[in-house]
Amino acid sequence: MTLDTNSIVPHSKPALMFALCLLAWTAAARTASAQDSATRLRICESADQSCLQPNPNYASEWSFDGTTGVVTAPASQSSTKLTIESMSQDKIVIRRADPGRSATYSGTIHGNTVTGTVEWISSAHPDTPTAGSWSAIFQNLAPAAQSSAKTNTPELPQGLPQRLIECEGGGPCNGAWTFDGLSGTATWYTQSPIHAKLTVVRVDPDEITIRRTDLTDGNSAVYQGTRKGDTYSGAVIWSGPNQPGVSSGHWVASIPQTTCDAGANMSAADAMRVGQNALMFDLERAAFDCYLVAAQAGEPMAQTAVGLIYYQGRTREVPQDYKQAFLWLRKAADAGVYAAQRTVSDMYMLGQGTPKDRELSRFYGDKAAEQKRDREHQIERAEDRADRAADRAANAMTGFVMGAVFGALLF
Repeated sequence: MTLDTNSIVPHSKPALMFALCLLAWTAAARTASAQDSATRLRICESADQSCLQPNPNYASEWSFDGTTGVVTAPASQSSTKLTIESMSQDKIVIRRADPGRSATYSGTIHGNTVTGTVEWISSAHPDTPTAGSWSAIFQNLAPAAQSSAKTNTPELPQGLPQRLIECEGGGPCNGAWTFDGLSGTATWYTQSPIHAKLTVVRVDPDEITIRRTDLTDGNSAVYQGTRKGDTYSGAVIWSGPNQPGVSSGHWVASIPQTTCDAGANMSAADAMRVGQNALMFDLERAAFDCYLVAAQAGEPMAQTAVGLIYYQGRTREVPQDYKQAFLWLRKAADAGVYAAQRTVSDMYMLGQGTPKDRELSRFYGDKAAEQKRDREHQIERAEDRADRAADRAANAMTGFVMGAVFGALLF
């Protein structure tokens, strides 16, 4: 169900394992502090093979947030910068940058441990690298995470929601996620809607890890979050084709309310919001019921929505009804809604839901045309202001250049 007004509905609705493994480990982290969600590694490195022997000396600790990290112990190395350059289900490469030297750690992952080689390069002798060994253990990896990462078939608890409305990277909450068991679909209502497949990689009563694969551009992401009440929040790592872990950020998702109780004394704004939620998940009847609650409370945009739904009659649940359409659209037209004025003008002209009346048709048509002209003038004035500002900037630059030329000639 799509309404003919942009004010009512949302706008027309092998690198992944690197991010997946990283966030699967992060999701498994269990610490005394609920706010500590970083992935932490205890590190052994040496110029010989001692770090590859049993019971190595883990003398350092690294902490990662997404693909970037720092050395948290010893404190004297706190200025060190770490970057995970690549990662698969069983391989990892980490780049380290210290003042005066850098290093590359290449390792093989075995469960929650890593073993491999390290190559140090001094800025004073860049052509003579030094090789050694290193090993690591994921300090905050729970045993359950290992089996989940291997089998990729987590148990589904009863508390997994069927729907989530998601926002990420500080942007709008325009993502509609729907789950059927461990699989799901997602749509982000942008100017060009984004569609993706979702897979629940790991789920616990209070944590979740979800893999996203876009269906159009080959991008992907992994979301790790903790649940508090009806809300999930956590870290997301986005990957592009051949660009694992290209960026990271924050995401939040909530279990949406999608129905309105006419006897619950909801405000018009709350009813509109819930109606939007329902429409994002194609719950047409539920959306209509919410818009009707808001329309009865006097909200002009809700009245427009209800009127257009009756006018179009696109569902069996809400069949076409010109009389009801005219009732609600006339209210919205008198409140100044352009889409309602235009439609009411047509209904008077055609006798839809009301007797034909050319005068009233012209009256509402003129009202709509006036609004359209005002809007066009506003756009023209905004464009003119932008053009004048660009001209002033160009003139100022020309004056500056000419002044510099004449100044050079004079002096």
